[in-house]
Amino acid sequence: MPDSIGNLESLTELLAYNSGIKELPSTIGSLSYLRKLSVGKCKLLSKLPDSFKTIASITELDLDGTSIRYLPDEIGEMKQLRKLEIGNCSNLESLPESIGHLASLTTLNIINGNIRELPASIGLLDNLMAETAMKDLPESFGMLSSLRTLRMAKRPHLVPISVENTGSFVLPSSFCNLTLLYDLPSSLEGLSFLKKLSLPNCTELISLPSLPSSLIELNADNCYALETIHDVSNLESLEELKLTNCDKVVDITGLECLKSLKRLYLSGCNACSSKVALRNFQNLSMPGTKLPEWFSAGTGMMIMREKKNR
Repeated sequence: MPDSIGNLESLTELLAYNSGIKELPSTIGSLSYLRKLSVGKCKLLSKLPDSFKTIASITELDLDGTSIRYLPDEIGEMKQLRKLEIGNCSNLESLPESIGHLASLTTLNIINGNIRELPASIGLLDNLMAETAMKDLPESFGMLSSLRTLRMAKRPHLVPISVENTGSFVLPSSFCNLTLLYDLPSSLEGLSFLKKLSLPNCTELISLPSLPSSLIELNADNCYALETIHDVSNLESLEELKLTNCDKVVDITGLECLKSLKRLYLSGCNACSSKVALRNFQNLSMPGTKLPEWFSAGTGMMIMREKKNR
């Protein structure tokens, strides 16, 4: 890219997606009206010029699939930045604390990367919507009170993992290594607008903390190491619960209190013996070859008896 690009003072969009550029010229800092910069899939691009910090007008920055090794601390000065794409950046291992100063940020994509830990300042981004997959979440995670949907699944064959927010935020984890996720912060309960929590195939996840009462769907399929689930009796709006192949779960305290539950999947949970209210059920998948003993009368339980052959 030539230095003369800096002479285009009225330029609002610069799209160099999937090109062979190795670096951006320092003169790019002169583009004071630039709103969108896309250098996604530019695999030879490994750093941003120092002058980059002077482009305060940018609202969309696409660095997806580049060889960027770090984001400058000055990125926090981009007060108008709304969308930041840094997914598939395998050389990027951390985010600066200044990321929390991006007050206008609504979309953060960090899927399929090598970021192991999010800075605590991530909790300040209460307008965020994100796509990620990570290993650990900071306690400040619970400050994201507008989060509505969180997806952190590791999908087969390295299909992109995403965490998405239908209203204001999406959170990043330790990208692409989601199988290493072993714990969730207790502050998760503070996400009072969270409707869907999807964590399938998190094979190292050992326990689920107290969850927000706003949840409608919870998916923890194939979390083979999952042993304990905090009392779920507060999940009065929960309609769907997926725990397929969570064979170490013995008891789900409060399951019988979930009056809104319509779909329950417990196939492969051979050790689980919890009772469940069947009043509004549409789908029920349970392990075993016979009806469990709790399929009997009492407190909203459905009465089901085997018919004798005549």
